[in-house]
Amino acid sequence: MSSKEIDNLEELRKFRLADEGYIVITDSARPTLVHKVNAKCISIDSFNLKVSINGRKQGRYYWVDSLATASQAHQAKRCKVCKPELFLVHPSNFDK
Repeated sequence: MSSKEIDNLEELRKFRLADEGYIVITDSARPTLVHKVNAKCISIDSFNLKVSINGRKQGRYYWVDSLATASQAHQAKRCKVCKPELFLVHPSNFDK
């Protein structure tokens, strides 16, 4: 089980270039979601606003190695836009 907070845009870029794992986004106003690492629903502008400009006060970004880690470590629900695969974790874990 591996999870790492993404502190800056360069780290986000490296994780996306590696094309492995998933991105978990926490938000103070919405549920925590897990996304495909290269999903179009992960925007650089949102990352900059949430992490760089607002100093993580309203949320954070994490790289995780699996959907199981996203569910267990962050209680993340599956994004309904990019729909990360469910074969690693039983779907009921994301609907709690």
